[in-house]
Amino acid sequence: MRNQLDDQESWLAEQEQLERQRSNNSNLKLQYHRTFGYFLSVSRARSGAVPDHWIRRQTLANEERFITPDLKAREGQIFQMRARAAQREYELFCELRGQIGDHAEAIRRSARAIAGLDALTSLAEVAATGGWCAPEITADRSLVIEQGRHPVVEQLLVEDAFTPNDSDLGTGIDLVVLTGPNASGKSCYLRQIGLIQLLAQIGSWVPAQAARIGIADRIFTRVGAVDDLAAGQSTFMVEMAETANILHHASERSLVLLDEIGRGTATFDGLSIAWAVSEHLAGDLQARTVFATHYHELNALAGERTNVANCQVLVEETGSDLVFLHRVAAGGASRSYGIEAARLAGVPASVVQRARQVLDQLAT
Repeated sequence: MRNQLDDQESWLAEQEQLERQRSNNSNLKLQYHRTFGYFLSVSRARSGAVPDHWIRRQTLANEERFITPDLKAREGQIFQMRARAAQREYELFCELRGQIGDHAEAIRRSARAIAGLDALTSLAEVAATGGWCAPEITADRSLVIEQGRHPVVEQLLVEDAFTPNDSDLGTGIDLVVLTGPNASGKSCYLRQIGLIQLLAQIGSWVPAQAARIGIADRIFTRVGAVDDLAAGQSTFMVEMAETANILHHASERSLVLLDEIGRGTATFDGLSIAWAVSEHLAGDLQARTVFATHYHELNALAGERTNVANCQVLVEETGSDLVFLHRVAAGGASRSYGIEAARLAGVPASVVQRARQVLDQLAT
């Protein structure tokens, strides 16, 4: 049927050439309209000198449309062939669908097996080419990572090498208070730890030099700032709702990753909430937690609780410039360098200068 339809298309092309010769009109076109079918189209200026066997079909502003007895007869044949071809295609489709349906379960099993193999080979390839290591899975709560890396960010870096960092939780330290400047890499460090924990638990190698990882019953994250306008919740309310969910469901076997809890409200309210949340996680729950914050007052928790440690993301000041080292070290940061980060982001110099003046006034 398809070959017969191709033959009809060839006939239409030949008919167009033939009618051009008969009408002495090289601009003649044989066209198709889903309502009127096939027709010959000529301009209004040439419509008075058409062959006698042409039959006027439609008059438009700039053209006249004609048909011929041969064209009309052939049109009926073409429509019948197309209908039969479409019907036959549908019949073949239904037959094929039935045959596939008879083997649906086998196809599903094969698809699941192929998907599993695809995932395993992908993990194997990235582990082999990316310098990953086989983690030691333990029965305790330890989460000890040597020279850990973020598997995605590492691939995105072109000119600079990714700076690896260590992590140590569940071996005496349950809460790490992480401080450091804006844009220094705190959020990346949090995500890195979560990804390594997750990769280890699905049976994959991990992007690190070495890793000893205890199974977590859940991984909780509170990273990023979003609102829910449809539900009428502000950024702060969404943050508090997610924090509440963590506090209600986390256990000593959980991994909790928090970023900037309490920043969406007044300073002292936010600090108070962050402090209470930290105490609850380290004291009542003893969940393995990394809490990135700009509330440097939380560094005092390490002096009150033996299972709390302070870490900071290092920076280097070179004159008026600020260099992010992306290296996590022991100890708490004393500054957030927010004004310097604003300058690096392109905030006008006059605004940056005024911000420094206001900061000096507030400090005194």
